[in-house]
Amino acid sequence: MKDEQDLVWEQIYKIARMAATRSNRMHRNLVSVDDIYQHLSLWALEHWHKIEEWNTDESMPYKLRKTFNNEAQKLVAKERAIKSRSPMSDTFYYTAEVLHELLRDVWSYEGWDSVSDMSSEFVSKSSKPAEGNNRLALLSDVKQGLSVLSEADQELLRNRYFDGGMEFDDLSVLYEASEEAMRKRVKRAIIKLQDRLGGEPPVWRAGRRRKSNAQAQAELKENE
Repeated sequence: MKDEQDLVWEQIYKIARMAATRSNRMHRNLVSVDDIYQHLSLWALEHWHKIEEWNTDESMPYKLRKTFNNEAQKLVAKERAIKSRSPMSDTFYYTAEVLHELLRDVWSYEGWDSVSDMSSEFVSKSSKPAEGNNRLALLSDVKQGLSVLSEADQELLRNRYFDGGMEFDDLSVLYEASEEAMRKRVKRAIIKLQDRLGGEPPVWRAGRRRKSNAQAQAELKENE
């Protein structure tokens, strides 16, 4: 019979595998699923005190998903910086605020050159690449990201943003759903688009205590 700790580790491994697969897909195999999965498993071992705390108030699954997605992003960002020989600050992530602005203009090529540059706003709300500031490149990225969404999600975002866009009360009539339901649908569609463009920016925390893989693996065996 499995004890409580075994059940907790089963949940950790399951969520870690999901986060690793998601990050690998978003970043087109830049880091393998197994490498990300191992990184997240070692994180869980190193921060076991947090997991025990989360488990007491039944918030562990939610907090683990959020934390593992963030840790996976940080790992991939570091690997990209090593391979490209560029600082991690030059990696651009499309935040919801940035996508909200770009989705107003992305549907038609007409006017891309004449639209005012939003660089300063992007810089204030995201880690803008030092050599970037190219609105046309951002619009092109988002256009490509939209192309791989489902037709339903593309249509929803087009209705919400194209040519001034529809308000949620109008969307609720069009889709025969409540305004709250439409807000959630649009939010989910933007998250999917964000995933196609590299996901959310990772949250960097200073002062993290680091361990070598060998040390963490040794501790993992002791706890098995």
